[in-house]
Amino acid sequence: MNLVGFDYINQRDKKLVELFISSNKTKKYILGINKLGKSVLKHLEVDGIIDDFTRVQSSRKKTVLKIQDVPKDSIILTVATGSPLEVKIKLDELGYTHFNYLAFIRYSKLDLVHPPFIMDFKDDFLKNESKYQETYDLLEDKKSKEIFTKILNFKMTFDLDFMEGFTNNHKEQYFDKEIIPKIKNINFVDGGAYVGDTLPQIINNFPDYNKIYCIEPNDLHLKIAKRDFPNQRDIEFINCGLGKEKITSTISQDEQNNCSHDYHAQNINTIDNLINEKIDFIKMDIEGAEQDAIKGATNTIKLYHPILAICIYHKAEDWYKVPKMVLNIKNDYKIYLRHYMEGIFETVMYFIPKS
Repeated sequence: MNLVGFDYINQRDKKLVELFISSNKTKKYILGINKLGKSVLKHLEVDGIIDDFTRVQSSRKKTVLKIQDVPKDSIILTVATGSPLEVKIKLDELGYTHFNYLAFIRYSKLDLVHPPFIMDFKDDFLKNESKYQETYDLLEDKKSKEIFTKILNFKMTFDLDFMEGFTNNHKEQYFDKEIIPKIKNINFVDGGAYVGDTLPQIINNFPDYNKIYCIEPNDLHLKIAKRDFPNQRDIEFINCGLGKEKITSTISQDEQNNCSHDYHAQNINTIDNLINEKIDFIKMDIEGAEQDAIKGATNTIKLYHPILAICIYHKAEDWYKVPKMVLNIKNDYKIYLRHYMEGIFETVMYFIPKS
């Protein structure tokens, strides 16, 4: 691993953060409307909020502006999480001075809302560096090792420069043609099916599929998936969460449906319990419950040796615990790593059977 270390400093970003906090002469704006921007406003006065996609006219009593209305000699703090590189490139093209919320977290020392899926990394890495090295050594190809290094450097530094080259590429997520072999008459487990947003890619990549098991704990999300695929053949919709054992929760359906994309399940079951036939491919994006779900698929993995595409971005420890768990169940796998988003989300670890 070629890591820059936690003492890395982006001098430009550090100076912009200091200027944003201390200057009374420079015009200051926040680009984006979300809880991250709101947490900044608790500490600092700014001259306005920028959002080219909202109909809202004000945010916390600040005027919401279009980017063309912002003076070019301003400093812009961007709080976008979904497409931070796209925002960065656009602001560079327009000639604005700007920096990202992650830099603000890193250099401001203010008590700010934490961005998701990154704040647990430092402590975990310092305690388990050798385990990260073990995962790096397991990776099958050069591209996986480069991605591993880039993302860890990003998590160490909060510096988007280390994410250059990544794009929001949801169509290839789980179906990377460099990695996934062609399989006829596939049985596919879509773990964490959400509103069925992966179904079009499953159907497109495996048009002769045998069956798709669409597993989602949120009843409202599952109803949307059923509504959008009413006539699609051989899909079984299963309303539960995936875990290491069967559990009936006390969470009400209303509470569950109010949990957005969070993986709060009213009922939890295992893949081993739910499916009693050969499985060829298991995808998991279940908001941090992946380790438990792997335990609950132990017999399926042993017996059928399926391809696994498992999201590992929710918890720092998933980077080394997930591969160890899988290989302890079945050690005949090649391991690859790919990343499908500009920010911290959508890192997928693939397990491809060697035979």
